[in-house]
Order: sequence, then structure tokens, then C-alpha cells
Amino acid sequence: MKKVVLDTNVTISALFWKGHPRVIYDLIRDGKFIMLLSAEMEKEFIRVLGYTKFGLAPREIPPFIRDLRMHSTFIETGSRIIAIPADPTDNIFLDCAVDGKADYIISGDKHLLDLYSYNGVQILKSREFLIKEGCFIEGC
Repeated sequence: MKKVVLDTNVTISALFWKGHPRVIYDLIRDGKFIMLLSAEMEKEFIRVLGYTKFGLAPREIPPFIRDLRMHSTFIETGSRIIAIPADPTDNIFLDCAVDGKADYIISGDKHLLDLYSYNGVQILKSREFLIKEGCFIEGC
């Protein structure tokens, strides 16, 4: 089964709205793909959920974290990749993908997408991932 790393924005889009990220997350929930998660990614997810634009009270964040944990495989990261000096936070997704032997990073982030791939891990937008995996039209 293929392993994927979702960046924070893709994960949040999947949980809050409809669209390609939601389709991917639903495929993960259905067991079609394995989603990888690291402690650093979880911390970033919690930090971003705290933004006022999402309007969440602190007590409303834990259910999102539980859902994320329930559908993820936790990866202990030992790598400290520095491939994106312009936005060092993006490197946590590379750490998780490399250490977890992911097939894909799914992102909308320009810094990650500009790499195209890293250490054998393809970096794609949500829509591109669905097309590549044959899930866009006929479903997986």
C-alpha cells in the first residue's frame, strides 16, 4: 500500500472543506493509502488550528487531533533535512516522508512543490496525486 504525507494545509482543507484534499483523506480513512504523521507535523497542525481564522476554541482542537491520529501511522523522525531554507518549517514533511519511506508528499506549498521530488518521494498537488493514482475519474 502506498504511503503519503499530507502537508498541514492539505490536512486542514480535508477536514474543513470538500474538494481534492477531502477525497484523499476519505481514501486514507477507507484504507486505500497509509498516511504518515510525525510529532513535528502534529505540533504544526495544532499551531495552525489555533489561528483565529478557523474560529476554534482550544477545547475544539483535540477531536481533530484524535481523528488525525486514528487515521495515521506515527513516524519517529531522526532526519533533520534542510532542503528548504526559505521556509524551514516545510522540512518537517520531508523528514517524515524520508524516514517513513513515503511514496508521496501531497502539498499546495510552493517551496515543497518546487522540489518535484526528494530522495525518491514525489511531491504533488492533491489533484495531481488523484490523477496519478487513477482515483480522479474512476475512483481507486
